[in-house]
Amino acid sequence: MTSLYSHQRSFLTIDYLSQLITLMGQMGFSTEQVLANTQLNAQIMQLNTRISPMQYHTVVENALSLSQDPLLGIKHGQGLNIASHGFVGFAAMAADNLDQALSLAIRYARTRTLLADIRFHKEDDSAVVQINRLASMPSTFPFVVENIISSFLGVARFLIHQSDQMSAVVKLSYAPQAPVSEYERLLGVPVLFNQPHNQVCFPEYLLDFPVSTANSTSRGLAESECEKLLAQLDQGQDLVIQIRHQLEKMKAFPTLPVMAKSMNSSPRTLNRQLAQLNTTYQHIIDDTRREKAIDLLSHSTTNIEQIAAQLGYNDPSNFGRAFRRWLGKSPRAFRKDL
Repeated sequence: MTSLYSHQRSFLTIDYLSQLITLMGQMGFSTEQVLANTQLNAQIMQLNTRISPMQYHTVVENALSLSQDPLLGIKHGQGLNIASHGFVGFAAMAADNLDQALSLAIRYARTRTLLADIRFHKEDDSAVVQINRLASMPSTFPFVVENIISSFLGVARFLIHQSDQMSAVVKLSYAPQAPVSEYERLLGVPVLFNQPHNQVCFPEYLLDFPVSTANSTSRGLAESECEKLLAQLDQGQDLVIQIRHQLEKMKAFPTLPVMAKSMNSSPRTLNRQLAQLNTTYQHIIDDTRREKAIDLLSHSTTNIEQIAAQLGYNDPSNFGRAFRRWLGKSPRAFRKDL
């Protein structure tokens, strides 16, 4: 069988954790405290190396436990400037406008991390950046989401010189862990909780705003480096994305053995590879079903029974139970509240 992923492979850039360690140091915590139980140390952090999802998860758990600050992800994101994102940041900084900068950033985001899948789409008069979980653990995913959103807002304001007045709304899929007013004070925009997705929504017209540092030559050079980094990513690094694409291609939700066979692998190998990414095949299925269910309920008149069938549920009541588990309400109640 073809190996899709090296079990010991580490693929998350260490840059962001280095900056988190600096932030924690400013709060009075040592590098040793932050890196406890990770097999990492200050010397390793000085190297241009990568770490595993579990190591990242443990560091974030340590930082949250030490700081007792549920908004640490936002504060960390605020400390990241455009140069913090390497060649991805340089490519965005040299873009012609925000639309191009955003497209470049999302295209090359996986050269920096695969903890989250960042997507972009337009909806009505809004531009929407959506963040889905990939290799991050559920307990630290809010940190990842808030870190990405905070950094995105800061970089976008810098690129189009909108200071703190950039119009946007942040939507989070979970309950607040601190007063809502604190989220909004730090992010500078309204924040909604218990939403279907984790998103930043902003007016579509902002996409046309020019980037003052636009430079086609610099952009070309940065893109070239980003393409090299993409080429270096082995096939297993985006295994979750591969499975998602395969699900879209098959237009079905096959069993693990069927999916493994379609990917020239075995169920045991696929399970092991996904465990290394802190996820499971069932979690990917559930996430994909959830996203498709929300899309069909929001943007079609398809009845509940047909939606259940499209999602692979023989019994609509099973779909109803799953949907209530995902969003805390029935499919009909969700559609009624739109």
